Amino acid sequence: MGSKFVLLISVTVCLFSCDQVLNLEKEKQILLDTDKGFARKSLELGAAEAFRLYLDVNAMQLPAGSNPRYGLDSIYTIMKQSDGSYQLAWGPQQAEVSLSADMGWSWGRSTLIYSEEDGIQKKWYGKYLNVWKKQKDGSWKVLVDLGNQSPAPDDK
Repeated sequence: MGSKFVLLISVTVCLFSCDQVLNLEKEKQILLDTDKGFARKSLELGAAEAFRLYLDVNAMQLPAGSNPRYGLDSIYTIMKQSDGSYQLAWGPQQAEVSLSADMGWSWGRSTLIYSEEDGIQKKWYGKYLNVWKKQKDGSWKVLVDLGNQSPAPDDK
């Protein structure tokens, strides 16, 4: 009887563990898809509006070449001032989630397209890392957004 009980416990633990792995894989995909949706909204609505939709109320932004920005309202206000003068596009590459699936991160490559005063269009290439926090309703919101410049991608 003792060995059957141990076997039953072992099978139960294995099934629970396997279920957790599958759920984490599913949650990683949900987070990656959320970042892809965020990127689509940036192109559809403009970066400021997309960030307003996807940032946590307590978000922090660490923009390249600038001081940190704190809070959704502050970040949105600053971004909105220059919204329309640029287009921010990005492509999520990877997402990971914590074992508790309440925090995660994603990274990707970005392109900022803007026009200089003389009307010449320029591109700024970069990479970003977002730290995400799962909300009470199960959605994901960006808690920390940071990015910096990268060389232009290869045309190969």
